[in-house]
Amino acid sequence: MEVPRVTRLTDTGREVINLAQAVIGDLIVVLPGGRIPVDGGVTDGASDIDRAMLTGESLPVAARAGSTLSAGEVNLTGPLTLRATAVGNDTTLRRMVT
Repeated sequence: MEVPRVTRLTDTGREVINLAQAVIGDLIVVLPGGRIPVDGGVTDGASDIDRAMLTGESLPVAARAGSTLSAGEVNLTGPLTLRATAVGNDTTLRRMVT
C-alpha cells in the first residue's frame, strides 16, 4: 500500500513528507486535483472544492483565504495553502468513519 505524502512549507522551502508526519500548525500545499489531507484553514490561494464525500453537496463550493476545509474534500481548480488544525485520527473525516 502506498504511503500518503503531502507537501509542507518550511522556513527554507517545500518538503515532501509522509502524511503521518504532519502536525497541527503545519502549512500544507494542495494542488488542483489533490485531496485535502488535513483539516485546516486556507491561508493562501483560491479554488473550487468538491465536498460531496463529507456533506453530499452536489456542486463545488468556493474556498479562499479564511475558508475552513476538511480532510477528504477535493481541490478542483487552484493551488491552496492550508494551516493544519486537525491531523490523522482527529480529522472530521476520521471521526465520521469511527
